Amino acid sequence: MLEDFDFLLGQWKVVNTRLKNWLCECNDWMSFESRHTEQKSNVGPGNFAMHSYVHGNTLCERSVVRQFDYNNQFWKIDRMDTMSSLVMPSLKGTFWSNKGSFLSNGIFNGQDVLVWVEWTKICKNFAYWEQSLSKDNGKTWELTWMMEFYREK
Repeated sequence: MLEDFDFLLGQWKVVNTRLKNWLCECNDWMSFESRHTEQKSNVGPGNFAMHSYVHGNTLCERSVVRQFDYNNQFWKIDRMDTMSSLVMPSLKGTFWSNKGSFLSNGIFNGQDVLVWVEWTKICKNFAYWEQSLSKDNGKTWELTWMMEFYREK
């Protein structure tokens, strides 16, 4: 379990497909590339990542801390993002059968939402990530962001 996120160690080119506007029945998507660097944490069980991309003329950065909780046997993921209006406590979840699933409560534009993140199609040189939001406590989900990770180093 402690090695669950080791597939991400190194440098990645990421192809993003992101819904332009979330939770408003928008069907317009934008695509862009980003860079992701992941390394082992030297202060505890987990990983630290930096994710960066340019949106318009603005450099956007996301810091990610992934920490394994030994007592409860799940991962806790914290994100800090310069571009997102999604506010949430830690995502929590685990991996099974080469798939990771993580859930959190959040607030998006003043509205309570559930946030669901999944990692799939994981192999040595590729991984797929997607994020979905629900404004009705999980009855329905809107896919808001997809990322395809391609290993560079």
